[in-house]
Amino acid sequence: MTMFTNGFSTLEIPEDFEAINAKDEFTELYLVNTKIPMSIKFSTTPTLVGLPDIRNDIENNLNNNPKLNLIVSDFLAVNDDIYYMIVSSFSDGEKQVRRNEFLYVEDDNLYIFEFAYPYADRELDDFYLNIIRSLKISMPKYIVDDGEYRINDG
Repeated sequence: MTMFTNGFSTLEIPEDFEAINAKDEFTELYLVNTKIPMSIKFSTTPTLVGLPDIRNDIENNLNNNPKLNLIVSDFLAVNDDIYYMIVSSFSDGEKQVRRNEFLYVEDDNLYIFEFAYPYADRELDDFYLNIIRSLKISMPKYIVDDGEYRINDG
């Protein structure tokens, strides 16, 4: 089993996935598997709001975009933590992509798992949850103070 760590958090990388360079400062890990095809993105961002506010913002954004379809929006217990889970799909008329996102807030840090693939497969639920359950947070990556954030230097 391959592990990812950045000094702040650690998680398992599933078999047959390879890391691709992240495109933004908050993406910690971006994985693709061309055989399935599927992508997994793990991000950490600073936040001053909790999951209920995040849920409201995401639902409003999805409901205002006619190309996006909200499938599930709910809170979910994973291990001893509460996650916000949102499942949505995007269609451009030719292709349909399903996206399952799991969000968790701890110590002013928002941890986001995003799984994207071109079809709906309920049998993947354990696959997602096993990756999420493998998350170990050693310390928060961001320190939020007076409306600004900085990287935690330990």
